[in-house]
Amino acid sequence: MDMNGELRDHGGMEARITKLEADVAAIKIDVAAMKIDIGVIKAIGATKADIAEAKSTIITWVAGLVFLAQLVPAAVRLIEKYV
Repeated sequence: MDMNGELRDHGGMEARITKLEADVAAIKIDVAAMKIDIGVIKAIGATKADIAEAKSTIITWVAGLVFLAQLVPAAVRLIEKYV
């Protein structure tokens, strides 16, 4: 208040505080939604062990296919020779 008993605006402080309070409420809602999303991701997401197992399986298949690809020309020659 100033000397005349009137409230000062203080640079729009009341309006700024009201906006901040509304923003904080919106942030709380967003954080709650993010917590739910993170919970879902943790529940259905792949673990490091799952990823390591998939990687191992892929490497095994690729190595096997490369090995078989080396045998195909020899098998074709053997078939041509004896058939």
